[in-house]
Amino acid sequence: MNDPQQVETEKERFPARFRRLVYINFIEPLVMSRHPPAFDALGVSLGLVIGFVIPLGGHLLVLALLRVFFRFNYLVAAGFTLVINPLNAIPLYYGYYWLGSIILGKSIAINFQVFQNTMNPIMDNSYFWEYLSAFLDLGWEILIRWLTAAVLIAVVFGIAGYALTYRIQNRRCKRAAQIMGMKYEEFLEHLQQRAPGDNA
Repeated sequence: MNDPQQVETEKERFPARFRRLVYINFIEPLVMSRHPPAFDALGVSLGLVIGFVIPLGGHLLVLALLRVFFRFNYLVAAGFTLVINPLNAIPLYYGYYWLGSIILGKSIAINFQVFQNTMNPIMDNSYFWEYLSAFLDLGWEILIRWLTAAVLIAVVFGIAGYALTYRIQNRRCKRAAQIMGMKYEEFLEHLQQRAPGDNA
C-alpha cells in the first residue's frame, strides 16, 4: 500500500519535473542555439506541424526526411514534436475527431470512452509501422475528421510558432551582437556561416 506521505511528495515533485522537462525540450535548445533566427523558427514550426499531423512514433523519421530538403534546427524541431506525446495523445486525438466532425458538419458518433478503448490497443504497439497500420484501420470516417482538424491546428500553430520564435530569437541575437560590439548584420552573417555545417 502506498504511503500517503510518499504520494504527497510525488505530487509536489511533479510540477518541478514538468518544468524541467519543458525547459530541457523546449527552452534550452533555443536559449543555447547559435543559429540565425530563421533557422530556429523553422525548427519550431516544423516540429509543431509534424507533432500535430504525424501519428506518434513517426515524428523523428519525418523530421529526418525533411532535413534532406530544408535547413532547420533539428534539436529544436524534435523537442517541439513532443506537443503530442503518449500522455496526452488520446485526449488530443479525440479532440481532433470532435473538431473535425464539427468542421465537416458530421455528427459526433463516438464518445470519449469508446474512442479511448479503441485507441488503447493501438498505443500499445511497439513499432511505428505497426502503430500506423493499426491507426489507419480506424477507418475513413474517423481518419478524415482527424486529418481535417490535425492539418488546421498544425497550420495555425506552425505559423504562430514561426512568427513568435523568430521574434524572440531576433531580439536575442540583437542583444548578443550588441554585447559583442558587432553590427547585427555581421553577427547574423557569422551565425549563417555556422548553420550549414551544424544543423543541431
